[in-house]
Amino acid sequence: MNSKTILAFVLILVVFSCKKESRVSKTAGGQNDLFPLEAVKNWYRPEPGITVDWDQASHHQAKTGEYWLVGANGRPTFGKLQLGYRRLLFFKNSKGVITEQVLEIIPDAFYLQRAQQVTGKDFTGRIFIFDRSRALLGGLTYQNGKQIGSIKAAGKDTTRLQTNSAPVNCVWYDDNYINADGELVVYAEQICDPIYNAGGGDGFVGGSSGYSPAGSGDGAIVEHGGGGGGAGNAPAAPAVSNLPGETKPGIKPKDFMKCFQDIPDQGATMKITLYVQEPWPGTTFNIGPNSVGHVAIGLTKNNGSQTITQVVGFYPDATGLDKMHAPSKVVNNGGDLQYNVSISYNVSAADFQKISNYIANPPPTYDLTTFNCTNFVYTACKTGNITLPDPYSTVGPATPPGAAAVMAPAGLGDSIEKLKGQSNVNTNKGITPNSKGACQ
Repeated sequence: MNSKTILAFVLILVVFSCKKESRVSKTAGGQNDLFPLEAVKNWYRPEPGITVDWDQASHHQAKTGEYWLVGANGRPTFGKLQLGYRRLLFFKNSKGVITEQVLEIIPDAFYLQRAQQVTGKDFTGRIFIFDRSRALLGGLTYQNGKQIGSIKAAGKDTTRLQTNSAPVNCVWYDDNYINADGELVVYAEQICDPIYNAGGGDGFVGGSSGYSPAGSGDGAIVEHGGGGGGAGNAPAAPAVSNLPGETKPGIKPKDFMKCFQDIPDQGATMKITLYVQEPWPGTTFNIGPNSVGHVAIGLTKNNGSQTITQVVGFYPDATGLDKMHAPSKVVNNGGDLQYNVSISYNVSAADFQKISNYIANPPPTYDLTTFNCTNFVYTACKTGNITLPDPYSTVGPATPPGAAAVMAPAGLGDSIEKLKGQSNVNTNKGITPNSKGACQ
């Protein structure tokens, strides 16, 4: 049997497992009489760098046959975060020979942070499939529990190669990550429009990724033995993001905006500045040393003899998991926010007033992905006829024609960095200027 046929069999097993499978006893007897765990143990030979946890073995029955998933040690690193975990997959090929594959399951950071645990129902992330010698055989990509793409070893012809097999819109991208052995894995990822999968197709006409794709409607193998960081366990979800300055008390934004009335519009100049603290400066990662980052907005009005500046930001008024979606508050970010990049705009008195009015009456709800600090400043600027650089950042695997994306500090910061050299752009870091404070 050639390698493509074997890989097709493996990947079909992987994808059909979740909804079509039935878990049974780990011990011999019952539905796994023909493929008992003892047969796997007797066949298995130790592998360098892998510690097997047989207590995490689970038997599954898929349409294409039965297989075992077994816990294994190792933490892959993706986007500079250790988010993934390993499972060993054992099955019998068409000749009845036991075959092993190593799965590295890597949830998306935002997905794991919000969901707090990995499930096949809503899994967003990637599954990489290796043989015993750690050669990359392929993989699968998921968004909200649906397969939207596939993975293979990178080739020279994959970078942004369009495949136009209607009605599927697919794109190949070259990328890399660090596997659980600490080795660089260069791969090509094909992302397809998930709408097609929802219609019952496989999303990959003609097996362009080198193997026959599995049908849609089945979930990913993302099972693990629970928490605690043992072999094969999914790691704990990243701590709920702590936004820079989130512990500061909320202000009354109307009282901050009132101060600008002390300077007449006649003869005054007005400026709007966006200050961005990126999660991982110099990258587009949405989570990093600065957590998820932050964007603050500064308003400055000057008539030559008097200057008033207010720097504020939009936050959740909650703690723990509740702050992922919570009532909002506006915080004084003046004098203490360490930003990486900033961009400024001179505006008319009328547009300045529109922006200050928006800030004085902020939206009542904060959401980490649907309306966060970046959405707030973007909308505020839009009311004053300012179009900011692209603020979007990809969350999870990208999907054509745009991406599964949110407005985020990482996206806005990266777009501002690309404007380096323009007179209104600062890429030399800094600390936000002090705010005047409230006026009665």
